[in-house]
Amino acid sequence: MASRGSVMLVGLCLFYLSGCGGQGSYNESKADLQAQQHSGRHKLLAYLLGLYNPLVIPRTPVNVTYSMVLTGVDGVDEKEGILRISTIQRIKWFDHRFQWDPSEYHGIQWVNLPAKKLWGPDLRPHAQILEEEEVNLRIHSGGTIYHYPPMRLAVPCEMHFAYYPFDSHSCSLKVESWSYDGNMINLTLPDYPAAELATHEQPNNQWKVQSFTADRHVVKYVCCEETWVSLTFNIMLQRQVREYTVRVLAPSVVTSLLILLCFLIPPHCGERILFVSILLLCILLQLFHLNLTVPIRGPDAPYLADFLCFSVFLAFFSVVESVLSLNLSRGVSESRKSDCREDTEEFGIQAKTSTGMTRIARFIDVGCFMVFSFIFAVAGGVILNP
Repeated sequence: MASRGSVMLVGLCLFYLSGCGGQGSYNESKADLQAQQHSGRHKLLAYLLGLYNPLVIPRTPVNVTYSMVLTGVDGVDEKEGILRISTIQRIKWFDHRFQWDPSEYHGIQWVNLPAKKLWGPDLRPHAQILEEEEVNLRIHSGGTIYHYPPMRLAVPCEMHFAYYPFDSHSCSLKVESWSYDGNMINLTLPDYPAAELATHEQPNNQWKVQSFTADRHVVKYVCCEETWVSLTFNIMLQRQVREYTVRVLAPSVVTSLLILLCFLIPPHCGERILFVSILLLCILLQLFHLNLTVPIRGPDAPYLADFLCFSVFLAFFSVVESVLSLNLSRGVSESRKSDCREDTEEFGIQAKTSTGMTRIARFIDVGCFMVFSFIFAVAGGVILNP
């Protein structure tokens, strides 16, 4: 039994030693493979960049496929008409000078190189580039080159605010080569969607992207015989109304409606004029705040600005009518009191006259309330729902 146990112990030791040796040989083979790939990559780059000149364009026409991913809307400057967006460009082209047989370089299928080391199409958008990151190019053995640089842009956009805050805006971004015509660079759109919204788009509480599309245009100018190719990306934005309903629309309508309430206050109350004056000041402040947000002049001025201007005139006429009603209800009685007569018959005439003037003032208030309510309903409906 002892001899049998010793034999099993020796067998286990041999098995353990063989396993350690196998693991060690596996690690050595993996290290050798990595060293060979490193050597092959060095050899490949020396071969590709040995006689390469980045100033020389590849064989023309160079077929360049361009698409764009919209990652988010950074903001909108309504006063200046500027749309700020974050994008990722997807550029692909073919260069015959970057072709190799992977079997000769230890199976290397692709390499990464800095963008400054290679020739690339000079594609630039017709917008201000706020930020552009430099990323490496990915080159495949067949000669296809991929470039995906992120970019932040400030796009000029013609905006129309007539239906503010229910407005939508369409902005266009044009991309083309600055120095190569269509015979040198054939700019095309890919088979998959050329204008795509990112899956994890950066949220924006004020704006929502309704659509993002791309079109290709070929133009021939009078001055030149060559044709020029450009791509146009169209962005449709819609304002999120929820925030503006509470912050802009509701205060404007409620403040204007309160003007009608002043006609129901008794005409002899002097606080009525103070109440209407405060409402007039509130409407002017709302109009001033609206002017700071969007332009309120021009053919595309918001209808909300017209509504506030109408409310200003309505408040002004309410102040005038309040002063007239106050004078009618108080003027006669005050003049009678100043006479200081003690005749009872005279005081009876005074009371009747004062009561009659108060009724006239009250009749004017009710008439103005009905007329102004009709005007407010018709004008407000026409202005806010053209």
